[in-house]
Amino acid sequence: MLQRFFPDLCKKENALRLIVLLGLAGLALILLSSFGAKEKAAPETEAPVPLAQEAYREALEEELCTILTSIEGVGRVKVLVTLGKSAEYRYAQQGDRRISGDTVQTSSTYVTVGSSREALLESVAVPSVTGVIVVCEGGGNSSVQEQVCHAVSVACALPYNQICVTRLRPGD
Repeated sequence: MLQRFFPDLCKKENALRLIVLLGLAGLALILLSSFGAKEKAAPETEAPVPLAQEAYREALEEELCTILTSIEGVGRVKVLVTLGKSAEYRYAQQGDRRISGDTVQTSSTYVTVGSSREALLESVAVPSVTGVIVVCEGGGNSSVQEQVCHAVSVACALPYNQICVTRLRPGD
């Protein structure tokens, strides 16, 4: 049947050339497809970039300033937040458990995403707040101090002994 459609290919030397040519073309297609797969997989494998500790602290300070200035009698506010240890990154893992007699063997490996073999980020635990200093115009008033302490305590899950509220120096 091939002879009817491709009479020149049925000759031995031409058939061998065709097989080698088709093999090389197949290898080239495989090589090209691997480049295309990497480009398409890159956006999927990118893990969300968590906030850096400094940026997280600054954002928290700004949010506290915004909410505290809304409290009657507070006036202008400056806030300093101190953080504990740095953020913790948790990566997805999968494991095996083998029981043989009295011995239990466990092993675990990280779950990877795409062809880049990057570990799958499961969660990011932000650093804990260890203390807050609030300096405000109304900080000399005990009623304002109590309201500010209560607001910061609720917002940051801190006990009162880790919150300092004081009066802002005139002109600052």
